[in-house]
Amino acid sequence: MLKIATWNVNSIRKRIDQLCSFVTEDEIDIIMLQEIKCTNEQFPYEQIEQLGYKCIVHGEKARNGVAILSKYPVIEDSLSTSIVDNEEARYLECLIECNGFNLRVASVYVPNGQSIDSEAFKYKLHFFDCLYQRLHDLFGKEEITIVGGDYNVAPNKIDVHDDYANEDKIGFNIDERGKLFAILHSGYCDAFRITNPESKEFSWWDYREGSWQQNKGMRIDHILLSPEATDRLEKCYINNKMRAKENPSDHAPVVCVLEESINYSLK
Repeated sequence: MLKIATWNVNSIRKRIDQLCSFVTEDEIDIIMLQEIKCTNEQFPYEQIEQLGYKCIVHGEKARNGVAILSKYPVIEDSLSTSIVDNEEARYLECLIECNGFNLRVASVYVPNGQSIDSEAFKYKLHFFDCLYQRLHDLFGKEEITIVGGDYNVAPNKIDVHDDYANEDKIGFNIDERGKLFAILHSGYCDAFRITNPESKEFSWWDYREGSWQQNKGMRIDHILLSPEATDRLEKCYINNKMRAKENPSDHAPVVCVLEESINYSLK
């Protein structure tokens, strides 16, 4: 089995001990990180490399930032910042060799959008358009592709604690949901929802107003799979124990488990 995770750590230097604990206890092979909030030079390579990971980092001073950590050899890496027309560190992509087959992995951090009537929200929709184009291009490669990250959108009513209260709020607005649906309808699959079709679970809880304690969250962190990856999908889960830690990230990791080999005669 191959275990692949995505996690918005909300500052890797603040959560380095939690990260090391998580990847060790859950036996993670590859993890996509978001909001590392540091430059490449500030990234805690030593502690992570001691656990056997190769670190591919696209950092930014004090904000944003994405990374991919892999126990398998990275044979090609690309920052792919050209998916958007600015310098924000929100997308990172690499090709990984896993026991005889190649796996394309991308870590994505979609902008929050601030409020529906803001310029930041227009930028969020534009970012989604650029992401759609990039993933469309990757789809044509017919590779085993995993795109994990903080998409800052809960796609369906089951993915928010109160769909009526959240209907016109950021993260559940119909326009941004439509952008995510466009990616899903293009052929990518939501790993969690495939394996947990009726489970009302969340990956993010606001620090304010007792959201965690009352389980008033949203499922905005997703692992999207190409058909070639979906064929290997065994299960997907949210490790919400990490949200219960002292001084946690406001996000919980999402983990999918893939079979390393596949018997097509059984399909």
